[in-house]
Amino acid sequence: MWNSIFKIILPVIFLCLPLHVYSQTNQELYQLYQEKNYNQLKEKYEKVKANLSKAEQIFFDTIFIKDAEKAFQVYKDLFQDSNGKLKYYCGERLKDFYYAKGYYSTASDYEKYLVDNSHLIEEKSFSNANYDSEIIDEEKLFIQVGAFGLKENAKQMSDMLNTQKIKSKIKIRHVNNKDLFCVWVLGKEDFKQTLKLADELKQKYHLDYKIIKE
Repeated sequence: MWNSIFKIILPVIFLCLPLHVYSQTNQELYQLYQEKNYNQLKEKYEKVKANLSKAEQIFFDTIFIKDAEKAFQVYKDLFQDSNGKLKYYCGERLKDFYYAKGYYSTASDYEKYLVDNSHLIEEKSFSNANYDSEIIDEEKLFIQVGAFGLKENAKQMSDMLNTQKIKSKIKIRHVNNKDLFCVWVLGKEDFKQTLKLADELKQKYHLDYKIIKE
């Protein structure tokens, strides 16, 4: 009897294992991408590339394409055909491309998509770092201008912004059992004004940003 049971259970166990490994691999790659750690991302990606879906392979391959116009077209097609987290990150790349080209209206449309779908990538488990901060009201907009693996790096950016009279704080995101220290600037009353402030920060301080609704 036990032999029969094992014959049924063992194949199921082995089928489940690759799914767990696949999920963990995805999370690690996306975390490296969020941190803009492209050297480590490329190294990790080459090792696990064969385990990813075709769409994910296209996305990560395109990150390292030097031809911006070619990369733009790939992300545009992938944005239309994908969903979930992958679609979100394609939208992020397209937003940056349109801003760089000066197509602010189109870039704003993608920015609105990112804000409306931030739940696809944002962890709901946040906690305050050990710095003074005000209590955050519900449904406020924030501008994330940096995300670091080291708290000291996040504090340096936050201190720099504070010296420029730009009120910022550090929030901790818990990703893959690791802490990611994010620098947040409080947004304005609505999306349009917050986007304008984010663009001003980017132009003046050369900071990439992500608008977050909490």
